[in-house]
Amino acid sequence: MINSAAAEQDAVGLARESFLGELKSLNRDHPNTGFGLSLRTHSGGHYLLANSRMPLPETKSKGFPTGRRLALLENSETFSSIEVLADSGAYESISPGDEAAILGNALNLIARIDIMTSSSDGQEHHHIAATGTGG
Repeated sequence: MINSAAAEQDAVGLARESFLGELKSLNRDHPNTGFGLSLRTHSGGHYLLANSRMPLPETKSKGFPTGRRLALLENSETFSSIEVLADSGAYESISPGDEAAILGNALNLIARIDIMTSSSDGQEHHHIAATGTGG
């Protein structure tokens, strides 16, 4: 159980790092929009990460108070769900082109988090070059 909890914290840390990097791009491209990331682990943990423009909940179990879901992945290896949200108040005034760009960024972010955390189980993994010959 200790290794499982440590792996969960490592996965959340990796997600946080990934989100912070992507958040800089989202903030630059959409400076008036709040963005949040909701991570739920298979063990019942719930983690919220957000930029400064995303309204925060009084208690994290309620989720973001004005969040509009942009993208969701359920039942990944590490997380039971990874959800990217935008502040619905600010998001209403975004053009369809901007909405499509944000959706693409949200999907890329979820994919990066899923890939990065799928091997964060505390074991060393040997990566094989993708040459088709086994490296």
